[in-house]
Amino acid sequence: MKKIFGFLLTVAGTAFFTFAQGQTIDELQAKYVAALGGKDKIANLKNVVQEANMEVMGMQMPAKIWIVFGEASRQEVEIQGQKMITFISKDKGWMVNPLAGSTDAQPLPDDAVKSAAGGLSAGGELYDYKASGLTATYEGKDSANGQAAYKIKLTKGEYVSTIYLDASTYYILRNVAKTNIMGQAVEQTTNFTEYKKTPEGYVFPFSSTISNPMVGEIKASIIKIEVNSAVDIKELEKTN
Repeated sequence: MKKIFGFLLTVAGTAFFTFAQGQTIDELQAKYVAALGGKDKIANLKNVVQEANMEVMGMQMPAKIWIVFGEASRQEVEIQGQKMITFISKDKGWMVNPLAGSTDAQPLPDDAVKSAAGGLSAGGELYDYKASGLTATYEGKDSANGQAAYKIKLTKGEYVSTIYLDASTYYILRNVAKTNIMGQAVEQTTNFTEYKKTPEGYVFPFSSTISNPMVGEIKASIIKIEVNSAVDIKELEKTN
């Protein structure tokens, strides 16, 4: 169980390279943004509220996630009848973990907060990587989930995020994130599938599998998603 807690805790200038099709990082970025509906569409995405089923080491765990883009996120995961709460904002984060014997919010390491804060971007890291201080490089053609993909590496300090873009749809098939948390190197791979469009016209992956050597796989399936609903940041910050 301790390994699961640790895993959930880790759950945020530009070089141009021309390749066979004559595309650049910025051209790939533009096609990715277009696949998600375009800049204007993404700019109007203020928040999402998701309900999901998660499976970790054979255990089924209902979860609810709130994300107010550019501001904060909250995740509630029900484990063995108790609720684990994780809050992340741009510059701070905490966790309430009753299964560890405490009902008080404990601060998260700064490195964990910085890594998770990347998830607060409405279009993901690639959408506005320059503004986030990330450097992008094209790493060549590859494959992910059995599909041809363009491989893009985003870096900032010790943080490295490698994105695999579907060569036909330009959706993200896989993300491999490497960072250093409390002096320990952490690598996490997430595969995304079942992309669907909401009635509002926003595109999201409804299934994902996160892999980490510490605990194996975490599978998540979205069962409900609400877009641009009324979300109060102050409510997200509550520790109960």
